[in-house]
Amino acid sequence: MNRKTIPLLLAAFLLPGLVVAAALTRPAQAVPQTAVSDDAPLCRFGVNVLETQTIASLPGLGAGWYMNFTTLPNPPRPEGMEYMPVIRLRPSATPPGYTYQPNGSALQQAISNSPGAKWLISNEPDSTQQDDLTPPVYARAYHELYGLLKTADPAAQVIAGSIIQATPMRLFYLDQILGSYYNQFGAPLPTDGWSIHNYILNEVSCDYNPANCWGAGIPPGVDWLYGEVWGLRDTDRLDIFTQRITRFRQWMADRGYRGAPLYLTEYGVLMPPDFADEDGVFFTAARVNAFMNGTYDYMLNATHPTLGNPLDENRLVQQWAWYSTTDDRYNGVLLDPITYAPTEIGANFAAYTAVLNREIDFYPTAVKATTSALSLGQPVTLTLHTQVANSGNLSQAAAATVQFYHGNPAGGGVPLGPAQNMVLSGCGQAQTFSVVWPDVAPGVYDIYVQVTPGAGVVDVDTSNNLVVSSVVVGVNHLFLPIISRAINW
Repeated sequence: MNRKTIPLLLAAFLLPGLVVAAALTRPAQAVPQTAVSDDAPLCRFGVNVLETQTIASLPGLGAGWYMNFTTLPNPPRPEGMEYMPVIRLRPSATPPGYTYQPNGSALQQAISNSPGAKWLISNEPDSTQQDDLTPPVYARAYHELYGLLKTADPAAQVIAGSIIQATPMRLFYLDQILGSYYNQFGAPLPTDGWSIHNYILNEVSCDYNPANCWGAGIPPGVDWLYGEVWGLRDTDRLDIFTQRITRFRQWMADRGYRGAPLYLTEYGVLMPPDFADEDGVFFTAARVNAFMNGTYDYMLNATHPTLGNPLDENRLVQQWAWYSTTDDRYNGVLLDPITYAPTEIGANFAAYTAVLNREIDFYPTAVKATTSALSLGQPVTLTLHTQVANSGNLSQAAAATVQFYHGNPAGGGVPLGPAQNMVLSGCGQAQTFSVVWPDVAPGVYDIYVQVTPGAGVVDVDTSNNLVVSSVVVGVNHLFLPIISRAINW
């Protein structure tokens, strides 16, 4: 929450996917293995960095990624950390109703210097203190930037959202964005993932209740007087935190984004340590650490068979970032702003990540087949497709090869095309592979895909490195009418 100005008025203090149910797995062949470094950066754990802060190194934290609420033209990546750029938006009185930074040649250069990056479109567009965009304006800006990024770098991952918290009022705000996008451009909003923040803050209009309007406020373009109302004692409640993750995943699934990754790009405990809640309990480092540990325990283990990301073993959250490294205006600071020495909270962060196993876990998904012509008894050419994911937890990419087979490779299966090279980092990163199979006669075929880790790469679960799917080339075809349902936003 860069340059936070969320009004917290208290006494004299003012705080300005693809579901593959039919896929079968078989053990893969053994490969040489060596250990991963015990202090390798973890892709799930990230940190928020101030715009003005230069990150040369974050030793000991174990964090694998960071964002700093802007776009750096050539971002440092200490210890191999991933950098997520943010394109900032602001409302404008002139068409098209917004401006964005960076733009022009500066943005093109940044895209060139960060190929394949995850681009966050806006920071808290639902806050009048941050990017402050009504739903139609956000939809227009997102459409322009999505096209610009994909044109400049087809491998770029464009991430929507970044709302303050997943409350019903703010999901209503996102629904207005989806509806406005469809009405303006005639198609659902495309995205490579969703980003949310997960603070637990009041949602009360100051016009409605000026004495209790601290917190996140009302999103622009939303005429609600209030949404969720909380006390200070609630701002580090783990049950509210977890409920919002599940709520947002359900929202994603209900709107056709079930298979997309979810990034929690900012959260923490904002109340200063010398602040007491309504029960007289202060927000001490021990209290903040308890909340941090509880959220980490939850996000590392929370899965759901129909809501989670199928490319990340159905986990609900793929990556998350703690606020913040050095912003000592708020609680949760990990490093001393002058010396960069770990604080008590930073030491807790480092201790948590230090004991986690460093893991790589490759696995292919079910095979799909496409053809340009239907068989009427004659052979056809098929194109076979699969996705291979890495649900491990390392920021550093690991190598493997991917091979399609007709029949079980352990029982004389015939290779289809050459083995294909792959390099993937963890946290559900995935790559699509295809092979052309010509002259396929009508029939039913077992197609296997085997992933073989590269030399020296440890795969913690080799039982899921081989997948088999049935592919049918039929001679009888049934054509059904297209049935669609209108969506009223």
